[in-house]
Amino acid sequence: MPAQDKGIDFIAYDYAGRAILVGEVKNRVGTSEQWAALFRRNMLAHGTLPPALFFLIATPEHIYFWKQDQQGVSDEPPEFTIDVAREFKQYFEKLGETPQAVGEQALELLVLSWLADIARSGRARVKEDPSMRWLAESGLIDSIENARFEMNPA
Repeated sequence: MPAQDKGIDFIAYDYAGRAILVGEVKNRVGTSEQWAALFRRNMLAHGTLPPALFFLIATPEHIYFWKQDQQGVSDEPPEFTIDVAREFKQYFEKLGETPQAVGEQALELLVLSWLADIARSGRARVKEDPSMRWLAESGLIDSIENARFEMNPA
């Protein structure tokens, strides 16, 4: 069942059922941190972004992350941005696709697969690639380690 156009593609819950990560996937190229900040601000202003410790927007080119300590409407830039082509290279190679050619639903599944992989091997991954340090320092890796993910929440 789709998210009833609320713009939420998946939510990760902790053991107590609290939302810890909310994700939105957009099949849009040419985005920037400014675009992502305005997109998030609009979601906050319209009340379509449920409260959660972390929020991400994934596009075929970037994943933008925020740690949401307060829920005020803000156009602050993402705290961390990932280059999808570099980070998801192995996933796209397995699919035989390019980031720009993959559909939105396939991108959702790739993001969820990547998050599951990060949850399993995050600390080792951060040691291999210090550019990913924010994922550990922010608490995201620890938060999603035993999370339950729900796609297209109603």
